[in-house]
Amino acid sequence: MDYDTSIVRHLMRIEDFQMRGQGMSSERLKGIKKGLLALHTLETMAANIYRFQITNESCELNRKLIAAMCNEMTHLQDFQVKLFEYGWRPSKLRWMYWTVGFIAGFASQLMGTKAILRTGIWVETKAVHHYGELLKTIDWEEGTRKIIEKYQADEYEHIKTWKALLSA
Repeated sequence: MDYDTSIVRHLMRIEDFQMRGQGMSSERLKGIKKGLLALHTLETMAANIYRFQITNESCELNRKLIAAMCNEMTHLQDFQVKLFEYGWRPSKLRWMYWTVGFIAGFASQLMGTKAILRTGIWVETKAVHHYGELLKTIDWEEGTRKIIEKYQADEYEHIKTWKALLSA
């Protein structure tokens, strides 16, 4: 599917929020919960990686890192909303992913631009793969599936951006 990856943060209206999961089998709900928890914690890590890669320099790399961080924060927030719409809560262990994101982001920032870009490419490549696996193995409801597909397209775009900057 084609998704507009130039949209960093999408518009949400009050009617977009709904209580989900009624009438679904417990097995289907179990898969959705597992997937949403994984996506939420991984997006926590991704947002932090970008957050701690940003320096105080006024440059194109920082502009793109800020946009990527905002995009990942949107993903994070949307998966958190989905968890609550189903009546679930984020993982109590998500602080570990926050910490890994901090370490990866700050360490790559200390090592310089190439390390920042290589870290971004590596993380987003893992994300694209993980999104693909979750799309294949979980029986998502249609609205959530479309969001996941759009966010996978965003991750592909991040890879493309970081590779272009690395080769420049």
